[in-house]
Amino acid sequence: MDLKGKEITPQERKIIIKLRNEGKTLREIGKIVGRTPSSIQRVINNYTSSKSIISKPRSGRPSKLTAREKRYVFKSVRLNPIL
Repeated sequence: MDLKGKEITPQERKIIIKLRNEGKTLREIGKIVGRTPSSIQRVINNYTSSKSIISKPRSGRPSKLTAREKRYVFKSVRLNPIL
């Protein structure tokens, strides 16, 4: 069961910031955009701290293979598949 929703797009973030600057409340903005007030608050807090509407890159486990190594593996499997 997937509890997380879709990521907020940069266009939605621009609308949220614009509406907040116009003096709308979090609930009003949430109803307009179709998001929860907590999501709206998170976008506004991120914008005030970084002055950017772009999402920060997510952290995670680093890939074991480089892009070049991945291409090599895919190419070798395509040329010589084992069935």
